[in-house]
Amino acid sequence: LWPEETLRWRQREPGWAPPGGESLLALRERIASTLDALAQQHMGGQIVLVAHGGVMDVLYRLATGQELQAPRTWHLGNAAINRLLWTPEGLTLVGWGDTRHLEEVALDEGST
Repeated sequence: LWPEETLRWRQREPGWAPPGGESLLALRERIASTLDALAQQHMGGQIVLVAHGGVMDVLYRLATGQELQAPRTWHLGNAAINRLLWTPEGLTLVGWGDTRHLEEVALDEGST
């Protein structure tokens, strides 16, 4: 339907924004500033962040220094646990894509 927009989206042009949307640069800034604010509010504590894949993609890139336009070479698993360490200097990747909790047998009322 929108071949030019689709091409630019697939090429991951950091400064390009679809009509009514935000650019990858704006998305990264929004995520980084929100994370900084949360981390500073809970200094020394642990934060659980539940987010969609776009946010997790940006967090991974922030923690590993990957460019926004670089092709993704890592897995974004559904319900995966990803561990990041925040310091005033930035994010560090501690663990990524842990899905061991999904391999356990789940119990519910119907299984007894």
